[in-house]
Amino acid sequence: MNNLFSYSIEANISLLILVSLFILAFRQLSFFGLNRYLLIALVSFCTLVPFLKFKTDSVELIDSKTKPNPEILQQEQLDYSNAHLSIESEEQPNLWDRMEFKKILAYAYLVIAAFFLTRLVYRSLKLVFYLKKMDFQKHQGIKVIAPFNRFNNCSIFHYILMDKNKLESPEGKLIFAHEAQHILKGHAWDKLFIELMCCFFWINPAIYWVRKELHRLHEFQVDRAVGECYGKTDYASFLLNLTQQHQQLDYMQSRILKNQNELVERVDRLMRNLSPRTKGYQYLLLVPCICVLIVSFSFINPPKEKITVSRAVKNGAKTIVLDPGHGGKDSGGTNSKGLKEKDLTLQACKMIQNELEKEGFQVVLTHSKDEFMMLKDRAAFTGDALISIHFDVDPSNAKRPIGLLYPKAVELPKIQDQSRELAFRLTQNLQKHGLNTQKPAESHSHAILRGAKIPALIVSLGNMNTFSNTLDPEFISAFAQALKTSLSE
Repeated sequence: MNNLFSYSIEANISLLILVSLFILAFRQLSFFGLNRYLLIALVSFCTLVPFLKFKTDSVELIDSKTKPNPEILQQEQLDYSNAHLSIESEEQPNLWDRMEFKKILAYAYLVIAAFFLTRLVYRSLKLVFYLKKMDFQKHQGIKVIAPFNRFNNCSIFHYILMDKNKLESPEGKLIFAHEAQHILKGHAWDKLFIELMCCFFWINPAIYWVRKELHRLHEFQVDRAVGECYGKTDYASFLLNLTQQHQQLDYMQSRILKNQNELVERVDRLMRNLSPRTKGYQYLLLVPCICVLIVSFSFINPPKEKITVSRAVKNGAKTIVLDPGHGGKDSGGTNSKGLKEKDLTLQACKMIQNELEKEGFQVVLTHSKDEFMMLKDRAAFTGDALISIHFDVDPSNAKRPIGLLYPKAVELPKIQDQSRELAFRLTQNLQKHGLNTQKPAESHSHAILRGAKIPALIVSLGNMNTFSNTLDPEFISAFAQALKTSLSE
C-alpha cells in the first residue's frame, strides 16, 4: 500500500507541474483542437509517470546460469547435532509504527476514489436508462430527444436534447448546429474521460481546472466551426442574445453558457484572428519538462538519509552492508554481566568494517550509533550483500557455534538463491579459518531477510555470556577474512 501512496503523490505532483506549464505557455494560443488533445495526453501521461522506473543499481553476486557448487551441496547435506539457531527477535514497533500513517492515507485515498467512481458509474447508467426509454426523432442523421429533468439544449454522445418544435426556427438551427458539432468532434468522450480522471485525482485542484478548461476548448472549437458555417457576426449576435437565458444541462455535458464572462470570452475568441503557425514551436517546451519529470520520478535510489556510499566504487570493489542488530530502545538480549546485545553488535560491526576496508571493500553500516531503526528501513539498503550481526544468549555460558540464517519464500527468488549460496560458502570459509559453525538455516520469519533487495544473511557470532565487554580482535579478524573470501569467490 506504500507503493500506492507513492504512486498517487508522484501522479498528482506531475499533474500540477504539467497543468502549470500549460497555463503559462499554451492556454492563450488559438490551437483549440491541439490544446484539447494535449490536455488529455498530459493527464494520461501523469497516470503513467510513476510506472517509468529504471533501476540504477544492479545486484549480481552469482551468475544465475552457474551450476551450484558441489561442495556446497555436500555441505548442505551434512547433519549437524546442533542445527537450531536461536536469534533474539527484533523488538516489535509500537501500534502507531505498525499502522504506518502512509498506509492509512493510501487506503483513505483509494476509498474516496472508489466512492467517486461508483457515483459516476451509477449516474451514467441512470442517464443511459433514461435515454433508452425516451422517444427520439432523427434530424440530419442525429437523434433528437425532448428535454427531460434538468437536461435541455445539450448533447450527450449521439443524442441532442432540445425542443423538437424549434428545430426549424433560426435559433433552433443554431442550437442544433452547435450541439451537432459537439457530437461530430466526440467531445462527450473527452468529458467521460475527464470525469474518470476526477475520480482518481479527486484531491488535486488541477484536475478540476482541466475539466473546466476542456469545456472552454470545446466551446471555442465548436464556436469556430459554427461561425464559419453561419457567419461569425450572426453567430456572435445569437450567443449574446442568450445571456439572459438559464440553461440546465447534464453533469457530463458542460453548460453552453456558464456565465456572462465566459460568453464574452467565447465571442472574443470567435472574432479574434487565429494564432500564427510559428507559435506552434512553443509546444517544444513540453519535451524538456517531460524529461525532467521522468528523471525526477523514475529512478529507484536508496533513501538519501540512510545510505552514504554509492554503488559505483573504485577498482570494482564490492559494497557490503553491515547491520548491527537491535539498537536504541531495542536492546536485544542482555548477558549475565549486564552487557546488552545492541552494544556488542555495534562494536562487532565497526571492527568487521575496519577489517573489510583494509581489504578494499566499501562498507556501509545501517546505523553507526546507538539508535533504533525500523526493519524495513534497514532492509532497504543496496550493495552486494547485507549481513545482519547478532548474538545468542545461553544461560549455560556454553560456547555456541556461529549460526547463519538465509531468507526463504521472498518476493525475489534470485535473491533467495544467492543468499543461500553465500550462506553455505561463508560456512565453509569460516571452518577453514578454524571457527566453529552451525549448518545454515532458512528463515521466513525475519523481516530484514524478507525485505532485503540484495543477498542477505543474519549471522549469530555466538553466546554473549562467553564474551567480555570487548570482542576478541583475532576472532573478528578471522570472521572478516572468511566473509571477504566468500564475497570474492
